[in-house]
Amino acid sequence: MNLLKTAIIALVLHSWALFGGDFLPLQEGNTWAYREPATGQTFSIRVGQPATIAGHVYHDLIGYTDTDLRVRIEETYGALVYWDEVRNQEFLLTSFEQFEGGHWLAPFRPCPEQDGQGQLKLDNYNGPAGPIAGVLEIQYRAIGCADVGPLQEQYAEHLGMLRRVVSTIAGPRTFDLVAARVGNITIDAAPSASFSVSLGPTTGAGPVLATFRLHVNSKLPLTLSFSSWQEYDFALKNSAGTTLWSWSASRTFLRALHQRIVANEWSATVEIPWPTTSGGVLQPGDYTVQAVVTNANSLPFAATVPVTIAPASSAGIVLP
Repeated sequence: MNLLKTAIIALVLHSWALFGGDFLPLQEGNTWAYREPATGQTFSIRVGQPATIAGHVYHDLIGYTDTDLRVRIEETYGALVYWDEVRNQEFLLTSFEQFEGGHWLAPFRPCPEQDGQGQLKLDNYNGPAGPIAGVLEIQYRAIGCADVGPLQEQYAEHLGMLRRVVSTIAGPRTFDLVAARVGNITIDAAPSASFSVSLGPTTGAGPVLATFRLHVNSKLPLTLSFSSWQEYDFALKNSAGTTLWSWSASRTFLRALHQRIVANEWSATVEIPWPTTSGGVLQPGDYTVQAVVTNANSLPFAATVPVTIAPASSAGIVLP
């Protein structure tokens, strides 16, 4: 029985040596950016300069763990190892071995007692940078740290990490690859959008309609997170930047976390009152109408349109 078990393990290791790939390409300048869609939280990984230590070439790896490390890909099994300057030797950081016979210690993660296990079955990835077949999945477990640390990671050969699922007090959070530069490969999978504000026709001293439009320019929907029921605002400002009027000033918004998913276009229209004198005459001057989306994400959307109100004897209101 022991002989059979040894033969099976040897076969697995031999197969990995034959078919294993580079699941985290270490080339100076390689970068990966990840985003969690619900909160807009991001993080990035970068490969820095190489250095030769004990006959091996190591690269600075920034952002992969809580500590920046000098790492290399070990030749036999393709594992990611780091150099420990205090103990003057290298240790395992991440194993990409497809072997479910045990767990390996995963250092420098948020939980001190963290270990990982590569899965035998390759999976499919269908995130923003996908679809990608033949993805290696690593599952992590933590002892005594229920609300911190990675739960799962997915890697594509010659491309790098595609997804990291982490444990938080609010539940699991999934960070997907949205941008990368890996050698000659460039990925830009983040949803992109254009934002504009326009004014309707003007008629004397009455209010004018202002409309913002948020247009998504990708096949991926844009997820916006809000901390209250206010989702946007409009403001009228003078040439000094002073706010003369804002749409939200006379409104009350309850605090409530919620999301808006924009698949194509989102717009809103409000009435902007023009500044007037006590006699109801338009106040001449240069003004700006601003529209802004009040999302809590790291994706700000704001736009302005200039307006000039000429003296009554001139052309009146001048729009760009």
